[in-house]
Amino acid sequence: MFSTLRTRFGIPGVISVIALVFAMLGGAYAASNGSGPLASSSAKHHKRHNNKSKAGKRGPRGPKGATGATGPMGPAGLPGAPGAKGDNGSNGSNGSDGSNGTSATTAAYSGEECENGGIEVNSASPTAYVCNGENGQTGFTETLPSGKSEKGTWTVDASSTGPETYSSAAVSFTIPLASSVPTHYLTYEDNPTAECPGSWEEPAASAGNLCIYQTTELYGTYRYSMNMENEVHGQAGKSGTVLQFEKVLLPAGGTWAVTAP
Repeated sequence: MFSTLRTRFGIPGVISVIALVFAMLGGAYAASNGSGPLASSSAKHHKRHNNKSKAGKRGPRGPKGATGATGPMGPAGLPGAPGAKGDNGSNGSNGSDGSNGTSATTAAYSGEECENGGIEVNSASPTAYVCNGENGQTGFTETLPSGKSEKGTWTVDASSTGPETYSSAAVSFTIPLASSVPTHYLTYEDNPTAECPGSWEEPAASAGNLCIYQTTELYGTYRYSMNMENEVHGQAGKSGTVLQFEKVLLPAGGTWAVTAP
C-alpha cells in the first residue's frame, strides 16, 4: 500500500497524507480530553453561562433588627471550691482602765445593829448588818418573835342532831407563842375589825390576837375557843386552841392567823 501511494503521489505527497492523518487524530484526542482550541472555546462558553446564573455583587449591610425576648434563666452552677483560709487579723488596742469599785469592809457589831452580835457590810448603801450565827439569832426559835405571824386552816365535821350535840376543831400553832392571846371568830359575812383586818382568803391578825375566819355557812353555832392549857374560854394557849360548835349539820371550815404580842 505504501508503494502504491508513493507511485501515485510521490514521496512528498505521501508525507502530506501521513501528516494530515496525524493532525486529525491529534485534534480528536484533544477534544475528548478537554484541551485544545475546541475544548478551550467550549470551556469559555460554559464559564460565561455559569456566571450569568450566579448572584450579583453583595449589597450594603442592612439596619440592626429589634432586640429579641430574654431567654429563660439557665440552671444554677455548681458550688465553687472553698477558698483558702485568710490571715489572722491584727490585735485590737487595749481598753481604758475602769474606775475602782467600792471596797467592802466588815466589822463585828452587837446590840441594836444585830441581835446579840453581827457583821456590818459596807459594800452597798445603805449599810447592812449580817448576824454571824454564833451569838446572833439562828434559824430555830423557841417562840414566835413579837410581831411575827402564823397562818393555817381548820375544819369541823358534822355530828348527829340532838339537844346537846357538840363538835370541835383544833387550831395548832407551828411555833408556840410566848403567852396566851384572845380569840376572835368572824363568819364569811362579817367585816374586818381592828383585831382581825383580813379575810378568809387573806387571813391576818394584829399583834397579840388570834383570828378565826369562816369560809362558808356553818349550819350550826360557834360557841367558844378554849385554851386547853388552863381551860380558859375565849383564849388561845401558847400551842393553839380548840374551837367548840353546837349542832353542826354539815362539814365546815376556814382559815386562821395569829400574831405574837
